[in-house]
Amino acid sequence: MTETISISVASEDLKEFQEKTGMSLNDCIKILINSVKYGGKLEFDTFWSDENMNYLKKAVDDINNDRNLVKFTDEEWEKFVNEQDIH
Repeated sequence: MTETISISVASEDLKEFQEKTGMSLNDCIKILINSVKYGGKLEFDTFWSDENMNYLKKAVDDINNDRNLVKFTDEEWEKFVNEQDIH
């Protein structure tokens, strides 16, 4: 059996929510309900915090502008990749 839920949300808030989370409100509610249903806790995922979003934006900007990057020669990169234990 399914239930229909109707809520009113300001269009600006809904747009901001979708931009920040990358998901629809409908999907978010389904995830929330399933989380509680299967014993999860209701808590804020710190990944979406303003502090983390600002950190990620700066990191992307640094990458796009060649700042704070580790540079490898081809030989160094090959050695690094070969030393990784990836199975």
